[in-house]
Amino acid sequence: MWELKDGLVCCPKLGNELPFTSICGHSAAGDRIVGGGEADLNVFPWMAMLLYQNHATSEINTYCAGSLITNRYVLTAAHCVHNMPSDLSLHSVRLGEHNISSDPDCHVKRKFCAPPHVEVDVEYVVVHVDFLRGGRKMNQNDIALLRLQMPVRYSRAIKPICLWGSHDFKTNSTFQVAGWGRTETDRFSQVLMKGLIKKREFGRCSERTSDLNSGFQMCAGGLDGSDTCVGDSGSPLMATMGQSYEEYIYIAGITSIGNTNCGMTGVPAVYIKISAFIDWITFNLRP
Repeated sequence: MWELKDGLVCCPKLGNELPFTSICGHSAAGDRIVGGGEADLNVFPWMAMLLYQNHATSEINTYCAGSLITNRYVLTAAHCVHNMPSDLSLHSVRLGEHNISSDPDCHVKRKFCAPPHVEVDVEYVVVHVDFLRGGRKMNQNDIALLRLQMPVRYSRAIKPICLWGSHDFKTNSTFQVAGWGRTETDRFSQVLMKGLIKKREFGRCSERTSDLNSGFQMCAGGLDGSDTCVGDSGSPLMATMGQSYEEYIYIAGITSIGNTNCGMTGVPAVYIKISAFIDWITFNLRP
């Protein structure tokens, strides 16, 4: 069975499998805390790129992201996988990706290469039963789980992010964000980008619509030009606990509602609050 231990989701011990708390939230050494720009190679090994097939053109493209939380599950936004356009369908999930245009990805300065990325088909999708995209409840319960067709092997480039059962973030708390979404050039990024954003007063988001719920949604970003954008939906809002070798990165939110002029208008984005859905997540996980 799945259980919560010290606020972190743990997995069952199967054979020589390590407890989830000993492997989640750890990444390769790199610049994770200063400014924005291209992320270091392997620094967010839980980042999952969602790939979609256009049935009219047969092209495979990415429009959303997600977070690997176990060797079998990716956590993302419900609007990334529910009520898709008729000519578009979720094709697979890519893990261990950094630069879309190369495989394997290599760090030029440090002269090493990551393992080739891995693509896994999706066995099935679990969308929150109360997800509502429009109308009076804008993106309420915007959360979904993707069960991968087969377990993935953890490596330097592929590891899960931690889940923490409860945490109350104060205004101006700092988070990390990452994704392959649209940049200031108005094009989707070929490389994984990262940035720092701060939690904002919830009223700054509810100015856009009165139908947000502070118990399930969180307001962050929209300042200093660093923000999530179109194409970053489903990507993690990341927080850190601990220090040095005992530092863990955990997912605090899921990118849900952004802006077209991302980070430039002073208007923050809306994120699904993970702490409100821990029970839903653990209930729907299967070994």
